[in-house]
Order: sequence, then C-alpha cells, then structure tokens
Amino acid sequence: MTTLTEDDVIEQLDAQSDLLSFMTTANEILLLGIKRFLPSLFVNNDEEIVEYAVKPLLAQSGPLDDIDVALRLIYALGKMDKWLYADITHFSQFNHYLKEQSEIPGFADDMTWDFISNVNSITRNATLYNALKSMKFADFATWSEVRFTGMVKTAMTLAITTILQELAP
Repeated sequence: MTTLTEDDVIEQLDAQSDLLSFMTTANEILLLGIKRFLPSLFVNNDEEIVEYAVKPLLAQSGPLDDIDVALRLIYALGKMDKWLYADITHFSQFNHYLKEQSEIPGFADDMTWDFISNVNSITRNATLYNALKSMKFADFATWSEVRFTGMVKTAMTLAITTILQELAP
C-alpha cells in the first residue's frame, strides 16, 4: 500500500487546476489514508490475519475499497471523532456532487464557499477561515479571484493534511 508524505499530498493537490480534479485527487488521497489506518483496527500485528483477512478487505474492489463504507466502519467502531467523520464525509459528498454536474463550479464560486464553510478542519483554524471570509466578502477593488482561488486551494489542502494526520495509525 502506498504511503504518501505530506509533501507528496501537497504536490499532488497543488498540481490540480480545476475543482473536480482537485476533489477527485483529494478523495483518492483520503481513501489511501483510511486504508492505511484500517489495519490498526483489526489486528495486533498478526501477519496471518493481515495476509488472509485484512488485505482482501482492503484490496481494490474489496468491500472496504469504498471511502464511504470504510469511513462508516471506522466511525461505528468508535475509532474516529465526529468532526473528522463529518469532514471526510463532506469531502466525499462534494466530490460525488461535482462528478454529477454538467458545469463544474470553480474554487471561487459560492458552491465551493458553502463547502469550505462546513469543513471543520478549515473553520476551526480561525486565522485561516477569517482570512478567507474577509477576502470572499471584500470590496471588489481588493478582491482578486486568482488570489482567492489560491487561498481556497491552500485551505482545502491544509484540511486534507490535517485529516491525514488524524488518520495516522
């Protein structure tokens, strides 16, 4: 199973130029983080259990290769805080929503603002969230879509890295 460093995560997310590709990449990264975390729930480093029971569950097209299913299992076992479960679910649902749209919103659109306004790992960082909010609702002369888009991408990238830190086994 691939382990991504924080630098790898930042680099992969930064390379995405549109919201849909960003969210698709973010969800792939979150699924990797969940899959890295899951074995710690099942075993006490028993190689036989890992090989014959856990690996098939986590294999591609295995029952836990779906972010929503794996996430529900972790939460149901009481191994995840509610805010973390909500954030990952929010990322997953927003990604599903974007995939169904004929016209994809941008990073600076109101739909994206509504999304980030509901991500705990962004709103809990008061400095970051207040900076985003002041830029979002700033006078037109001081508002720059390019700058705001960069801040939104940064905020969402920080949210992903925060979530991944919480998923460390």
